[in-house]
Amino acid sequence: MTTQSLTNDARERSSIFQKHKFKLYILLGLVAIVAGSFALSSGFTIHHKNIPDDYWTTTSVLKHKLLDTEVFIGALTMMLIVTICLALWGYWKLHCLPKKYAAHTGQTKLIFWLCTLGFFYNWLWIAAALIVVTDWEKIYNAFNRSTKK
Repeated sequence: MTTQSLTNDARERSSIFQKHKFKLYILLGLVAIVAGSFALSSGFTIHHKNIPDDYWTTTSVLKHKLLDTEVFIGALTMMLIVTICLALWGYWKLHCLPKKYAAHTGQTKLIFWLCTLGFFYNWLWIAAALIVVTDWEKIYNAFNRSTKK
């Protein structure tokens, strides 16, 4: 094989990865959730296995088989962990929005610190968002016009 064909093969594999990157991440996430469910299930004991059959007569058929497994509780725990992580990630992304649009204000360091401190004092994050969306040039021009009169 020539060097040209090797670079074309590498480029093609790279484009296939780029094309299916999102699907791969979803697949890896699902595999991690399933693996975590099985890993967490070893730490749970639901109840004794010698429950009489008439105990399950008032519930559905699936409940006996589903709730009687530690893997199910491990899966619930993994879903709880994933939900909490996604909520924290969303909260982080929401607080990073002013930093993302701060370049045009000239106050990037101020907005960074206001956003960071906004995790603890929400009014600081609101101040950072207001600084970002405010057109300071118009306010400056209006102030100058009002003081010159």
